[in-house]
Amino acid sequence: MQGGPWLLAGRVFRNPQLTAHPHLILVLHGDAPFVNPTYQYVFAESAAQALQNVVAVALLRPGYRDAQGERSQGSRGLTTADNYTSDRIVSIAAAARSLVARYHASDLTLVGHSGGSAIAADILELYPHLAARALLVSCPCDVAAFRWSMFKSQWNPMWLLPVASISPIDHVSSIPRHIVIRMVTGSADDIAPPALTFAFASALKQKGVDVRVIELKNKGHEILLEPAVIDQLRALLDAKPPAAD
Repeated sequence: MQGGPWLLAGRVFRNPQLTAHPHLILVLHGDAPFVNPTYQYVFAESAAQALQNVVAVALLRPGYRDAQGERSQGSRGLTTADNYTSDRIVSIAAAARSLVARYHASDLTLVGHSGGSAIAADILELYPHLAARALLVSCPCDVAAFRWSMFKSQWNPMWLLPVASISPIDHVSSIPRHIVIRMVTGSADDIAPPALTFAFASALKQKGVDVRVIELKNKGHEILLEPAVIDQLRALLDAKPPAAD
């Protein structure tokens, strides 16, 4: 899929029961510093199997390679929350727009895990009429706070290097009230602590956005494949968005 200046790889999964205008779900993986990610495909396939009238597309973020050797063009960066930049966001948003047209989708729902959820939130802010819903899982929605927390955890000076990433918490006022957002966090997440999720949700609520947080007890960071996340996606698709601003 052409995503702005880059070709982005990924996989498409379709529910057997599709109308002429299905729901499109776009799944974005996390920063994956130590592996070539494939879990986003597992989630997208599960979503397409479990939810009627759904086309689920799991994209490889710019510069990433999956375990099968497929690769998206662009630069992966250092994977220290340094790759939530405008060029990557523009690329993914362009791909999303093309996918909506390709599948004649009735609407778009963004699903992001970890760094992918930060990018999904950035897309909501920069392209407020592109998606109707979003499911943000294990979100480092405050990039500065996240990077400082990681530095204190690892004592790695890489986390102190300046980055050009767009932090969702800094632009939360740009998210329109008609977008429905659900957030899932693990109570034992020591990568993106729950406080980051609750702070972002609080800022959304102050703006009047329909947002709810589900905290999974004793769960850590890698929770995208938890059954409760698919349950939240199902409930999200059933939620009727309020009237557009």
